[in-house]
Amino acid sequence: MAALKYVLAIDAGSTGCRALIFDVGGPPVSSACRRWTYDSPPEVAPLGREFNPAAFWETICQVTRQSINEAGVGPSDIVAVSAASQRQGVVFLDKDGNELYGGPNTDLRALMEGLSIDAEHGENLRRITGHSPAFLFAPAKLQWFKANRPDAYDRIATMLTINNWILYRLSGCRVAEPSSDSDTGLVDISGSCWSGELQQKLGVPARLCPEMATAGTRIGSTTAMAAHQTGLVAGTPVVVGGADTQCGLLGMQVRDQGQVGIMAGWSAAIQMVTDRPIADSSGRIWSSCHVLPRKWVLESNAAEAGGTYAWLNRLLFEDADSKEDTYTMMDRMAGESPAGSGGAVAFIGPRAMDMTCLKPLLGGILFPITPSVTEVERKHIVRAALENLCFAFKANCRQLEETSHLKIESVSVGGGLARSQTLGRILADVLAMTVEYHGTAEVTSCGAAMCAAVGAGVYADLVRAGDSMCPKPRVVLPDKHGVEEYARYYEKWLKAAGWLDSLGEEMM
Repeated sequence: MAALKYVLAIDAGSTGCRALIFDVGGPPVSSACRRWTYDSPPEVAPLGREFNPAAFWETICQVTRQSINEAGVGPSDIVAVSAASQRQGVVFLDKDGNELYGGPNTDLRALMEGLSIDAEHGENLRRITGHSPAFLFAPAKLQWFKANRPDAYDRIATMLTINNWILYRLSGCRVAEPSSDSDTGLVDISGSCWSGELQQKLGVPARLCPEMATAGTRIGSTTAMAAHQTGLVAGTPVVVGGADTQCGLLGMQVRDQGQVGIMAGWSAAIQMVTDRPIADSSGRIWSSCHVLPRKWVLESNAAEAGGTYAWLNRLLFEDADSKEDTYTMMDRMAGESPAGSGGAVAFIGPRAMDMTCLKPLLGGILFPITPSVTEVERKHIVRAALENLCFAFKANCRQLEETSHLKIESVSVGGGLARSQTLGRILADVLAMTVEYHGTAEVTSCGAAMCAAVGAGVYADLVRAGDSMCPKPRVVLPDKHGVEEYARYYEKWLKAAGWLDSLGEEMM
């Protein structure tokens, strides 16, 4: 019998980094993760964020070494490495490969530059890139550097997404990839290539944009220095991955038109696969390239899903003295609450995506009667929060259908929130359809591992890799009575959301 082969997947997320070793037959054999933090220098505070590339790289090396050690496999048994990362984050390099700037997806320093770009080029930006508003993306940041750090701007030689910067650190090769670079604000999604029109109009030198390579392409090998730092063997193939959400779709086998994947992590990207690029002319939602060739995704994002749930966890259980995991406690409590949460209705984060209307929203938890006499308990609050998530997911799914003129064929859920058993039951009833749950936070890493396996030659393409490596999901069927109940509750939630929006406009 042939010796087992393994691949390494690195996932650089919003809150931290994860490294996993996968058996090329499918399951991960080890995992290591560490949180990281961002800086807010005085000249860009309070909106600006940066990270120290050297510190980030050291964290990546630490989790990689730990994952290799815990896997109990020889580094020479790892046949390839790939990476996925948070979207919209970028790293600027000089000609010698030194990092001049590392910025996460929360760096909003270029607000004014972005507003100026939108005023002059907003329609073209949405038509070509499928994305807006401009202050989130690389051209606005480049303009900020030109105005505020001209010495650094003059030295910028390459712009890389964070996952492709990781590949550069491993191999010394500078590349771009359509799914991750869709969120730079410079990719013509119809051709999965850089937009020469936008480069010219926005003053972005073409030399800053490296050559495109598709996910699953081997671009080089680990250098001796990178091998020493990470514990890998020098010469290990380095393979192009993709954006975290699209790698998550790949990890859940969401690859055919009409299929929807919900990446329910810190945020919640609800993405529909399409056979052609569909740009929302209204600018409410986004379009991007899939990691799969000749496939695209239409995205309606519910924003801080896991982030909001984590906030509620801290609020309710910060001083809890229990041996039971507090998230497990929350799931158990929510399961003990009836549908409708005893009359409590939550508005604490996720809503329907609308990138044309970025403003503070009023939120909270509504009660049918005064708290002094209500019977609402913690279990109702927790369930109301999960119902809020599911209602927001449904509202975003409706936007996908309205914009695409396609019917949703299936829904798969992955990410940390997918581990909630109660969320699974609620969502199936809210959507009135069968939902597949990949109850793990590792579907993005699984997609990156598939890319690595293809680059190593283990599989001919990403479809075949997915057929072999995709974890088996938990299938949740809707309950007829629950569907009827949640149809009413959803309509009430929509009305209350509209009322809160109107109230917010009056008060702000």
